[in-house]
Amino acid sequence: MKKWGLKRKFITFFLALMIPILFVSLLIYYQTNVALKNQAIEEATERLSRNEQNLLTVFSTVEAMSSYMIYDRNFRKIFISQKDEMYQPDYQEAMEVIKGYFTFQLISNPYINSILLEGRDGHLVKHGEPVTGNEQELDKVAKEAKGSPVWSNPYQVKSDWNEDKYVISLTRIINDMNNISEQIGIVRIRLDQAELYNQIEVRSQQSDYFIVSDKGEVILHPDVDLVGKQFPDSGLIKWIVDGVEKSYSYQDGESHLVVVKNQLTNTNWFSVTAIDEDKLAEDLTEVRALIGFLIGILFLAGLLFFTFFYHSNIKRILELTKQTKQVETGNLTASVHVDSNDEIGKLGYRFNKMVKTIQKHIDTEYRLKIKQKESELKVLQNQINPHFLYNTLDMIRWNARLENAPETSQLIERLSKIFRMNLNNGKSLVKFEEEVEYSQAYLELQKKRLGEKLDYQLVMEEQLKGYYVMKQMIQPLIENSIQHGFKNLPRQGIIRIHCYRDENQAVIDVIDNGWGFNEHKKNGELRAGYALKNLNDRISIVFGKLYGLTILDSDEGAFLRMILPLLNEDKSKELGD
Repeated sequence: MKKWGLKRKFITFFLALMIPILFVSLLIYYQTNVALKNQAIEEATERLSRNEQNLLTVFSTVEAMSSYMIYDRNFRKIFISQKDEMYQPDYQEAMEVIKGYFTFQLISNPYINSILLEGRDGHLVKHGEPVTGNEQELDKVAKEAKGSPVWSNPYQVKSDWNEDKYVISLTRIINDMNNISEQIGIVRIRLDQAELYNQIEVRSQQSDYFIVSDKGEVILHPDVDLVGKQFPDSGLIKWIVDGVEKSYSYQDGESHLVVVKNQLTNTNWFSVTAIDEDKLAEDLTEVRALIGFLIGILFLAGLLFFTFFYHSNIKRILELTKQTKQVETGNLTASVHVDSNDEIGKLGYRFNKMVKTIQKHIDTEYRLKIKQKESELKVLQNQINPHFLYNTLDMIRWNARLENAPETSQLIERLSKIFRMNLNNGKSLVKFEEEVEYSQAYLELQKKRLGEKLDYQLVMEEQLKGYYVMKQMIQPLIENSIQHGFKNLPRQGIIRIHCYRDENQAVIDVIDNGWGFNEHKKNGELRAGYALKNLNDRISIVFGKLYGLTILDSDEGAFLRMILPLLNEDKSKELGD
């Protein structure tokens, strides 16, 4: 190995590292697969036990019902009565009690399809879904049982309500309590196969559950078409009846299944769970992905490690040469990554220090020149400031007064007020009374421009004084009414503005007698355009979706309502003012 080249050594080291990792990863995957399969078999066995207990509970409940009929005097009355006694009061009273009992049982146990009683003289009492079927053989077997309950395999009956269905029934001979050899009636309780399956089955996405007899006849199955017929796989039935293994694997079409069975207590029925191995494999998808990811990362890390060791020295020299050329072109941001203390690393460190020293000297002189230019520009900018504009407007207002033009002076004063409040020292919040004052100044200017075409009413309740509001909230609503609501209006436009408090909210109602929103929509115009949308978005962004603009119904014109939060001085400071 001493005579090997460095490249060969690195390749050998890389393979020696990766092969064991790959082997261990595959072993982990295999063991995980086996463990998951065993876990699924254990869960399936528990599932069979739970379902068996559920089924036995159902059978016990139904048998208890039939036993109750032996001892209850109302049932005995029905069984021993003759047909000509059916209309007597005591018979009718017993029948009412029995009907109530049957109704309670059908409601409490939805798997019970119907109940049939046959009296000693052959008269019938039926309750539940009206069905008919070939049940003579069941009566024969029940008579041979001499009063013991007899359960049937599934058989098909015709329903007067719905389509034909399969039922499993309990048939029992009722004997006289005083003479147990004397038959006084027959009871048959039919169970709906589909409802019974839903009652006892604990659903699973990975497996199917069904019950078959020792003859291979399907007793319960999620596929109703198989109920009452021979199970199509005779090999599986043979294992179910005779097999001693814990589980059985077989192929069903394209599916690979693992089957677990259990014989129901005191019956010739077997409960079976068929686990789909393909669905189990889906649970290993994340494991496979994780193992593949780890192998890929390790392979990539090994490859990078090999490449780094093989090329590190040469690449560092090439990088130093490249950055030196960058400095030659005037790029003083060039630098070399230094990650070692060898000779190449020290050379890179001194190169970086040299470039930084050169850059520092150049930057010092350059920044001094920039600061000098910025100072000159700031002096020029400060020569014109808002105070100059305020003072100029004030000078023009006084000049108008001296020229005996008070109305012009008043208009200039209002414009100056609007301009001053618009700037507001850079603040976004103003007091409500200042916002109303600003809106009134704007309305007066518009009224001067429009003359008799515009009139307004502006009211702010005292409860809002001292609270804050975002500036320029009311003015866009006024502008919307003037520009859209009063355009080509054949009468005087009137705007009514009402600002008031509603619990913890500030409400601004703006009502006009203009065209209204519906009228403009008829004319193909969109009155509530970008201005109102932007205003609503502005409110929602700052305060949340609970606040904003709402269009309300109005008999004449438009009705806009703005809902804002009540902001005291502390809350206004929290918002940045």
